[in-house]
Amino acid sequence: MRAHAGSTNRVWLTILGLLCLAAGVWILLLASGVLGRPAEPVLGGSPETLTGSQYAPVTALVAGLLLGLLGLWWLLAQIPRRRAAGEFRLQEDPARGITVCNPPVLAAAVETATGRIPGVRGATALVRGTPEEPDLTLKVTVDARADIRAVVDRIQQAVVPDLALALGNPLHSLGIQVEVSTRAGSADSAVSSTGTVVY
Repeated sequence: MRAHAGSTNRVWLTILGLLCLAAGVWILLLASGVLGRPAEPVLGGSPETLTGSQYAPVTALVAGLLLGLLGLWWLLAQIPRRRAAGEFRLQEDPARGITVCNPPVLAAAVETATGRIPGVRGATALVRGTPEEPDLTLKVTVDARADIRAVVDRIQQAVVPDLALALGNPLHSLGIQVEVSTRAGSADSAVSSTGTVVY
């Protein structure tokens, strides 16, 4: 599963919303005469009177560079990234010992259990996330005559609960990609797949 920049987007939208709200309140106060008479200009002189003539270009350049770097950081944060998966610590109490399991070991167990389902020719699993929020992505190749619904049901009713039981937590997310494979088309070649179903 991939992690998206949802929290970053929410933070930026909140900041932009607060800035727009503050600007709107300021304009309303100016227009109503609370901060001065409406006929008076907002700036009594040239913009240089606020920053100084020698500092105005430098201030504009620094502000532009800062906004550009923030914009670049925000764009890079939009790229979906895979959730990192290190060793799964299944027991945190040092007095009782610490149980550590690598995600590839869990993935191999899931592939073996899935491969035993009738009609399944092969399976590839990827376990990521944390023991508290595990993610499972499963790619399954089945026979052309296999009942895809029955295969998916067996995965969800037997394989997934076994993994959740081993980790001690339900899966945070589950992705199943089913490829339907046919028999050999001839003695020399085989048809790899005729379709893909994603759950």
